[in-house]
Order: sequence, then C-alpha cells, then structure tokens
Amino acid sequence: MNKKKNVFITKTSQSKFTFRKKSKKKTNFADNYCMSTPNFTQNIKAKKNTAGFRIVNVLSKLILKFFRKSGKKFKFSMYEEIWEQPEIIKELADRYLPVNKPVQNVCLEMPAQEIKNLSKIYITASGSSRNVGNIAKYVIEAIAKIPVEVDFASEFAHRDTILTGNDFVIAISQSGKTADTFAALESAKHKGAHTLALTNNTDSKIHNLAESKMTVGAGIEKSIAATKSFTAQLLNLYALALFLGEQRKTITAQRAKEVKLELHNLIYKIEKLLRNDKNIEKIANKIKESKNLVILGRGANFAAAQEGALKIKETSYIDANGYPTGEFLHGHMAVLDENIPVISIIVHNKANDINYNLAVKNTEEIKYKLNPGLIIIKNQKDKQIETLFSSAGFINIPECDEIVSPMLTVITLQILAVKIADLLGRDVDHPRGLSKAVTAE
Repeated sequence: MNKKKNVFITKTSQSKFTFRKKSKKKTNFADNYCMSTPNFTQNIKAKKNTAGFRIVNVLSKLILKFFRKSGKKFKFSMYEEIWEQPEIIKELADRYLPVNKPVQNVCLEMPAQEIKNLSKIYITASGSSRNVGNIAKYVIEAIAKIPVEVDFASEFAHRDTILTGNDFVIAISQSGKTADTFAALESAKHKGAHTLALTNNTDSKIHNLAESKMTVGAGIEKSIAATKSFTAQLLNLYALALFLGEQRKTITAQRAKEVKLELHNLIYKIEKLLRNDKNIEKIANKIKESKNLVILGRGANFAAAQEGALKIKETSYIDANGYPTGEFLHGHMAVLDENIPVISIIVHNKANDINYNLAVKNTEEIKYKLNPGLIIIKNQKDKQIETLFSSAGFINIPECDEIVSPMLTVITLQILAVKIADLLGRDVDHPRGLSKAVTAE
C-alpha cells in the first residue's frame, strides 16, 4: 500500500488498483492501457474544491512512479513527457510564485534602477522556443508594460539590430547549444545590451555566456518534439514577467496574486485535460488523413496555434500552419477548401472579451465563405459556441484566465499531435530528418 497525502493505491485482483480517500469511497481502474494512454484515470472525477484537485494531481505522480517501478512504459517518450508536465509546473510555481509575497528566486544581474529603466525586451530563439517567446511577448507586455520584440535567432544574429544599454535580450534554448541562438546572444552582448539565458542545461555555452540566467527545470527530454521543456520555459517567463511587473510597479498586488493563483491551479486543469483525452483522440481520427491543416488563434493563442502546428508537422508530417485568426482573412484563406480542416482557438477573457468576439466573427466568416471542416478549442462551459457552430467538432479546456490559457491550448495540441502521429504509424519520438539540438548555423 502506498500512502501519500491521504491517497491510497492498493493492488486488487485482475491487475486492478483501488483509489480511495479517507471517506473509503472506491474507484477501480485497470492498468492495461499504459502502453498507449493511461486512461484508467477516466473514472476519477476531480472535484471542484482544491483538495479534490490535489488528490488527482498526486495520483498522476503516483501513476508515473508505478509505471517506472513496474517496468511498464508509455508507448512514446513524448506522451510520458506530456504527462510529466503537471508536476514540473507545480515545482516551478512553488519555486518562483508565493501567492501572497513577491516573486522569489528570479535574480537579474542588474541594479533595481536599471530594471525600472528598461526600454525594450528582445526575445531571440528558434523552433518551439521562439513560440514560447511569442506567448511571453503578450504576457510581459501586459504585466511589465515593456515592449517586446521576438525574432528568429538566425536572423537576429546577423542583422544590424539597434541595441542600447537599456535593452534586455532574452535567449531561449532548450539544449543551451543551439548555434543560431548562441550567435544572437554574442551579438547582443557585443552591442551592450543586458542578456539573460533561459536553458535546460546549466553546463552549456549559452547559459555560461549570458549575464543573467534562468534554468528551465524540465529534466531530460528524450523525444525530439519539445513538450515539457516548452511549458517549463513558458512558466519561467511568466515568473519573469511578474518579477518585472512587481519591480517596476506596473501590476497591482491583487492582479499579481490572481495570476499566481491561476498558474498554481494550472496543474489541476492540466490533469483534467490528460484524463479526458478520448475526445481529442476522436478529433485525431477525423483529421489524420488530411494533407494540410490550419490552426488559428488570437492574442497569445496565436503563438499557441503556431506551436500546435509545429508539433503536428514534426510528428505527423502533415503540412500544418498556425496563423493569427484575423490575419488569416488577408489572403491566406484562399488556400482553404472542404478537405482542409481548420482548428480555431476561441477562449474567453474575464476582463475583456474583444479577442473572443473577434475570433467568433472571423471563424464565422471562414465557415460561411469556404466551409472547411471546423474544430474549435473552447472553454468547457461555453455553450454559445456549440450553438453558433453546431456542425463543428469541439475540444474543451477548463475555465481559466485568458493570460494563462495558452498553457492549456498548447498541451491540448500536444496531445492531438501525438494521437495523430500514432494513428498514422509515425516514429513519434524520432521524426525524420530532425535532431534534438541544431548545433551548426
């Protein structure tokens, strides 16, 4: 019997396990699906209180521990790494984000006055790390009120970028060895900007070159397609945005507390996504034979759309492309026909629903003009969308503040990518022609 925070998992007959709390209410679940998806957690319904959610989170950790001890394996490392994300996010939120206190453990090698005087932030990265940067742009601008420009590392390194001592360049690299990103960081240092490296490897040349450093904290990632390193990088940048906002007094204490709570609560909401992946698998079955795929999003979810498209492209070899929903109407829409599915991310913002309303309007126009197969990623409680787009397929994400919604939409698209690739018989962990780090320009 394993005991952890009032959660008991005991082995019974027919290779089943029993989950129970002190209430002695029991739910049996079989362990015979771990070669693909641990869907035996389907029967455990997370309660709406924090304690109930915490139980499910602990259970997820114990499931992973059980797999490893028993010698059983997930079918793909990529899927195991998707399942590791709640615990990684929990550890990072605990490291950086005490709810009722200022951000901790973010150390920038610059005086407080220089932080207040920052005039612009540049984020330079490649691949998935650049998509992290594009989400972080929206978060940093909203919280710290500093303009942010995101650039391809390969371009930033060799163009005549105008930098000053009041500029802050953030270089993101999962491996810490990406050649383009190292060249971009060298260029920024040479021009006198303050630099920060965000890497998953403290013994790397990018980590060692920058003045300030943040460690991703995702652990070793075996699959070439980034999953847990993506969300860990993003959580680090949420923490940095909150740190800058608090230092520069551009965010109220109440709003900072709200965002921190949202980030802490992500772990329970991600658990919910993982336990309810059967609907995502149905969507994967519908679109697996498509040669092309379009993913749309507004605001920070534009970058989530780009990351989802990259994951599907990497693992399934489907020509998937992510666009801002409004921009797609300007010429790009001509590529559509009834055989090209469109995934539209439409999520609420508690404070201001302008992006939601525009995403609905834009998606209606696309449907009216070209009638593609439509899939909508939406908030679970949003029934209006189901009425407006009655013929569409739907993927629900838990309710959340729009500022953290890209975390949930990206993980949803990660799951979709691995499901499609599995159905197509692809080598999910080792896509053709790709390597974990690009170490030459």
